[in-house]
Amino acid sequence: MGPRRWLLLWCLHAALLLGGAQRPPASPPPGVPTSEPGASRDAEGSAAALAFLRSGDAQRLARANCSRGVAAGAPGPGPPPALRAALRAAPEALAQAANFLNMLFQSNDIREASVAEDVEWYQALVRSLAEGHPWVRRAVLALDAHPLAAKPRLMLQATAGDGEIRLRDVSAAAPGLGNRSWDNEWFNALRSQRSPQLRKRVLSNDLRSMETPKWQRGDSYVGEPGHVRWSPPFLECRDGKFLPAWAVTLSSAFYGLKPDLSPEFKGVVRVDIELRDVGIDQCARGPGWFAGTHRCDLNSTQCVPQESRGFVLGQYVCRCKPGFYGAGGVAIGTGAGVAGSPVPVDGGPRLACRPCREGCATCVDDTPCLIQEDRALRAAVLSCQAFCMLAVFLSMLVSYHFRRSKRIRASGVVLLETILFGSLLLYFPVFILYFKPSIFRCIVLRWVRMLGFATVYGTIALKLYRVLRVFLARTAQRVPYMSSGRVLKMLGLILLLVLWFLAAWTVGMLENIDKNIPLVIRTQTTRGLHFYICGHDRWDYMMVVAEMLFLLWGSSLCYATRAVPSAFHEPRYMGIALHNELMISAAFHVARFVMVPSLHPDWTLLLFFAHTHSTVTMTLALLFIPKFLHASSPLREEIAAEVYEDELDMRRSGSCLNSSIASAWSERSLDPDDIRVGGTLRTFF
Repeated sequence: MGPRRWLLLWCLHAALLLGGAQRPPASPPPGVPTSEPGASRDAEGSAAALAFLRSGDAQRLARANCSRGVAAGAPGPGPPPALRAALRAAPEALAQAANFLNMLFQSNDIREASVAEDVEWYQALVRSLAEGHPWVRRAVLALDAHPLAAKPRLMLQATAGDGEIRLRDVSAAAPGLGNRSWDNEWFNALRSQRSPQLRKRVLSNDLRSMETPKWQRGDSYVGEPGHVRWSPPFLECRDGKFLPAWAVTLSSAFYGLKPDLSPEFKGVVRVDIELRDVGIDQCARGPGWFAGTHRCDLNSTQCVPQESRGFVLGQYVCRCKPGFYGAGGVAIGTGAGVAGSPVPVDGGPRLACRPCREGCATCVDDTPCLIQEDRALRAAVLSCQAFCMLAVFLSMLVSYHFRRSKRIRASGVVLLETILFGSLLLYFPVFILYFKPSIFRCIVLRWVRMLGFATVYGTIALKLYRVLRVFLARTAQRVPYMSSGRVLKMLGLILLLVLWFLAAWTVGMLENIDKNIPLVIRTQTTRGLHFYICGHDRWDYMMVVAEMLFLLWGSSLCYATRAVPSAFHEPRYMGIALHNELMISAAFHVARFVMVPSLHPDWTLLLFFAHTHSTVTMTLALLFIPKFLHASSPLREEIAAEVYEDELDMRRSGSCLNSSIASAWSERSLDPDDIRVGGTLRTFF
């Protein structure tokens, strides 16, 4: 062939290439798929498709015109796992069809030259794909042609609908698949793969009775369902109108073999599947279309998908988390509509719920859940309590200053100081209740109450017992006298018993805390306002019973010493204090266990404040006011009926004591019942 002929052929070849590149794409006939994802230039169609994606209104979509299909700009690398599971049969059938073509083309290198002879095989395959899944809209088989050709070698389309499968050969009318446009992405994306995802298989032939195989062993490449390509959801335009159903395209390539036995692209099989009964889960996490595209503020809300109404956005509710509230329990933003309705998909700020008031585990509005304390009232109570404690401390100093006064000496300055110290402990519960309850404060509350009670009323009871011991015998002979040191030793035994009880209680409470049994409990008033208090259990009832029994024992001592003569009337005052504590504490503990669990903390503080001053303050007033009023006044000789502890501790002569006792018994004597009570108490100790 001469040079002129080569030049002529080259010019002809260049003209064909130029003409093919400048040829405008032909308009596809009705039914030809043109709905692959791409940047649509149809403004009206794009707006209608976006509105349909947001609302699912098919009537509004039917009024819109279109010139081409529109794909949803679905963010995400691929379909969500739920959609893959729902359409699992379709990718499997498509992968099997592609593998059938792989085997067909890889086993015979001249198969593609006889397309016209084998077209019935391809037609049957396309029909089977269209029938493979009830949601399949169409199935397509496209055989690749020469890269310079404008049309595919063969393109078959089977459309399912109305109980029939319509098969068409659209090779002549189909647009050029070589055109690098988004409409042909399903084909070109697979053809341009440099390293297709295939598995190599070794094929062995042992067909001696048949002469068709020309080789006994060879290589083959097959694909898997996971390698099927998914397109984004799209709306198909047909006859100028959108079909009112979103669809996806599944495509898989099939390959032949090159002379070097490497895979060679031969074509693509494709199915379009309608998304029926498939919703969009914008609350899902991880990969998938529209996953994580909700507008819920995850700090205060939880995205909850609603019942699916089709492939529509906004089918979720931003439900408020515990500790937050919104209208109807959901976060509602501007234009969100009625509570509980789907969230609008328009761009905007995150939908958040408002935090509940402090202490509210759940709430429906901004109503406070915790009680509101009256700070002025509580400050006044605390100030008054602090003043009383200061007065008690000053009383300790005054008692020590007048320790040589006969009225102070008659009772014993050490025992009086002990009573004052115990009263300080009994004043502390009001201070503790001023603050919010805690495990430490609840433990300290029991300790100061029990130790203070045992110190104050234990000392008073022992003083009464000492008075009874002094005047126990009817004779003037001196009986063994209980000094302050011995009284303190007996008080120490009582305190030791109390300490053992409190230690056991504390250990039990700490073990309960380890078992998630709270010491500080949450309760509420009759109006539903919550607050925290120190919980009560059987240990508290045991403490109250012990207090009442101790006071009853003190009451029996008061009854036994009712006939003891005294110029200062101290046993009488101590008896009044014990009975006052017995009656008021009984009423207080009943109110404490019945009313306090639902009583406002301010009223609880006032209740403890009133109980403290009606018992402890009253006791101190009965014991100390008469002494302080006459601490420095001259005394007459008739007060010799009292015994001074400092004189007894110095072991002075008993003559004066005997004479004083004799003079006392000359005026009044004890009843036999008093003697029996005293003997019983002496046996007890």
